[in-house]
Amino acid sequence: MNPIGAVNGQAGLWGPAAGRMPTLRDVEPCQPGLTLGAGRSGATAGPAPSETFGEVLGQVNALQLRADDLAAKLASGQIENVHEVIIAQQEAALALRLLQEVRDKLVVAYQELMRMQV
Repeated sequence: MNPIGAVNGQAGLWGPAAGRMPTLRDVEPCQPGLTLGAGRSGATAGPAPSETFGEVLGQVNALQLRADDLAAKLASGQIENVHEVIIAQQEAALALRLLQEVRDKLVVAYQELMRMQV
């Protein structure tokens, strides 16, 4: 039987023979033991956003310091592989741009919250 409509004379789930539309309680859960409204009450909180942002800032700083160190080693002749230095610099630049974009999105979200009227 087609669950949506009638095909070849058979009534579907919402056809005239069904009598009523199903509710959320009629639907079987995809995972055993899953109930409506479950999941939020027992959930543990993750790290604070300031901690996460601080960790990411530290990682971006480490990438910048590594790129600077490799550039200094290349200039002094300790490293001959230019590709490694360029890749490190590009990784650091990309990480910094991503961090700036996230910061900008957070600032816009904060400003939007401040404009809301209660």
